[in-house]
Amino acid sequence: MIVHSTQAESRLLIVNDLDRLAPIARNAIAPMPISGVRSLLAGIAAVPRMDTAAILVGHDPTCRQTESAIRALRHAAGPDTRIIFCCSPAYEQLGMRVCENGATDYLIFPPERSTLRKALLGEQAEPPQPIAPKAELARPLSSVGANEISRIALNLQRVFDKQLDTLGDLAEMICLGIDARGVEVQVGREIGRAGLDAASKQDARLAELIGPRERPIGRIRAGRSGRGEYTAEDREKLKQYGVLIFRMFEAAAKQSQWRKLALTDDLTRLPNRRRLLTFMKDVLSRSERERESTTVLYFDIDDFKRYNDAYGHVAGDEILREVGKLFVQCSRKTDMVARYGGDEFVVVFWDAEKPRAEGSEHPNRVFDVLQRFKRALNSHAFSRLGPEAVGFLTISGGLARYPAQGTTPEALLEAADKALFQAKAAGKNRFFVIGGENVPE
Repeated sequence: MIVHSTQAESRLLIVNDLDRLAPIARNAIAPMPISGVRSLLAGIAAVPRMDTAAILVGHDPTCRQTESAIRALRHAAGPDTRIIFCCSPAYEQLGMRVCENGATDYLIFPPERSTLRKALLGEQAEPPQPIAPKAELARPLSSVGANEISRIALNLQRVFDKQLDTLGDLAEMICLGIDARGVEVQVGREIGRAGLDAASKQDARLAELIGPRERPIGRIRAGRSGRGEYTAEDREKLKQYGVLIFRMFEAAAKQSQWRKLALTDDLTRLPNRRRLLTFMKDVLSRSERERESTTVLYFDIDDFKRYNDAYGHVAGDEILREVGKLFVQCSRKTDMVARYGGDEFVVVFWDAEKPRAEGSEHPNRVFDVLQRFKRALNSHAFSRLGPEAVGFLTISGGLARYPAQGTTPEALLEAADKALFQAKAAGKNRFFVIGGENVPE
């Protein structure tokens, strides 16, 4: 929620290009206070320290990781803060891309007063106010440069990808930033080091927590200074690094949660089709490389529409959740049970224990799972089915094996779907392997 100029504690933060943007912003949003920093890195660190109503970001042509830095700025600012990117006409394509990476909007420099006001304050901007005296811009938090911003942005993506070896690169960056002879960066149980001198707990000359004091996730330790002694600016800069690294890992945790939500079926909480296809590609690639066994089951609930019609869609949703949960309980840890759509599910059986070879027991182990599931299904009490709660609901499925019936996710799913059709035609309540072979009871 934007806090307008009537509340003086809420500020506009200007990032980059202060000399050109500050006068225009003062004219547009006065009397709202303005603070300014001279780099995206300092902006990311500044956001948690002030009540930020909106952020105006000028384009820095020397920064090669602008999109990643805007993503990090969005994570630091939260979803409601307006972030407006301002660039020359030559960089309009970049403006469009930063909007895809977290910016609220972009404007071409120089923006008109009314356009900038509307962008920063939203549709319900207040009437123009008299121009306030020149606002005092905050002193840049430290002398960070474009190279450091690019490095932070690059490591942000590496943290998103869970490449924790990035701690060594961050330690090296801090070494250069404060001219330390050695730096140790610890996050959880992972440690990254850089420099010639030790920077352990016993040898540290300068230390800073990563994250708030009440719940830090790690610590930065710096050994001896290459200049003899550390300055106040070095200590301030180390604090910024602590904030930034915390924000990086916080953003990675949020992105991991968002990714999980994007790959999870809302109703059953099982993996959805997108996650299934990605998983199948990875498993089949490994199966080809390691000669491991993989089988795909495509199944649905027999006469599912009848249950929806007789007991309502709430009961139908409950059936889908219970069937999915039941199959997960009957499966092995390496298998994936996913909702494909409607009342259709897909199970990927794969064996990581040993290579595929003559006499492999993989199919028999799959059959064991299927038989275990059928027994569980026959005895399970579906809470919303009244007199049909136990023993009435059945499923039919088709199986296809890698590589005999397909070598791609699409080919295996198509083959398994054909086997499912054969199982339906044979009377339902059964599993068929492609080719018409009924799975033994």
